[in-house]
Amino acid sequence: MLATRRSGLAFCAAAVLSAFLAKPALAADELVISTATPPHHMQTTTMTDFVAALEERSGRALTGKVFDSSQLYNARDVSKAVARGDVGMAIVPSPYLSRIEANINVLDLPILNGMTEDARAAMLDGPLGTELNKMLEAKMGVVVPGHWPLLGRVYYWSTAKPLTNFEEFVGMQVRIPGGAAPAARVEGMGGVPVVMPGSDMPLALQQGTVDATMGSIESVVQQKLTDVGVRYGFWDQGIVGFLVPIVSQKYWGSLTEDEKALFTEVWNENVVAQRAEAIELDGEYRATLEALGVKISDASAESAQAMREQMMPQQQDVVSKYELSAEIVGLAEAAVK
Repeated sequence: MLATRRSGLAFCAAAVLSAFLAKPALAADELVISTATPPHHMQTTTMTDFVAALEERSGRALTGKVFDSSQLYNARDVSKAVARGDVGMAIVPSPYLSRIEANINVLDLPILNGMTEDARAAMLDGPLGTELNKMLEAKMGVVVPGHWPLLGRVYYWSTAKPLTNFEEFVGMQVRIPGGAAPAARVEGMGGVPVVMPGSDMPLALQQGTVDATMGSIESVVQQKLTDVGVRYGFWDQGIVGFLVPIVSQKYWGSLTEDEKALFTEVWNENVVAQRAEAIELDGEYRATLEALGVKISDASAESAQAMREQMMPQQQDVVSKYELSAEIVGLAEAAVK
């Protein structure tokens, strides 16, 4: 589906493309990409579609190969592999990189409650994203080649305990993948955050070790969490996940300036289509889960706003404890207004 959508996107001017293809093939490294997700997962298809477009647009002067399903590295370790140059590229869920650059926590602060996916994407395509990219590049020694793909809404999912409003979170043990802001959010709702890798989460839900989990709707479908008892979902108008594209300096250094420009152009075109597809898939997956008997509720705009105000003390704690940049927080606040 992504490939079909992308075929209709406008490409660069014919003269520019012809000039690029007229050059002799250069000895750029093959782009090795590592993903932690299976072949048909959106994170993997995003990368396979990008490689196909890059090879076509460059006349195969630039080639690549995607290794899915953690064949090379898992999601937690792949960023280090890219930084070392062991892997050419990866897209990493932003919470994993918040351990390296604390300012990424700004994306999960309650101040953003109620913002649409499109509004958040526009925010990341602007000054806030530019500053976060610079910080990541400086901290990690990598290149952020363009815009961030959309991971989607982060819902809460439970088994035996219903999730239809904020009051039901009080005292609930909620698994989170990590990150200071997600933990603060759960605490702000009166729940107890439990940091746990995704690989351990299904059994924990099945055994009642945790009452609920944070997760994208795609992860619930792909991991078949209905088989371990997931029966309720809740969208709190809160976190919308993004994936951060990172490229190794080793690979980037093998490209000419024209190739770098083409790489970024193709990548950003790919992201435009990917974001639209992610929003559409959210609706399709929701219908799939509801057909399986999962009851999914949405917080009202009024209750989400009230919870945002209730969480302000936790937000200030995160800002202070992790010394988030006043400029970064200010850019996020400006995007909300």
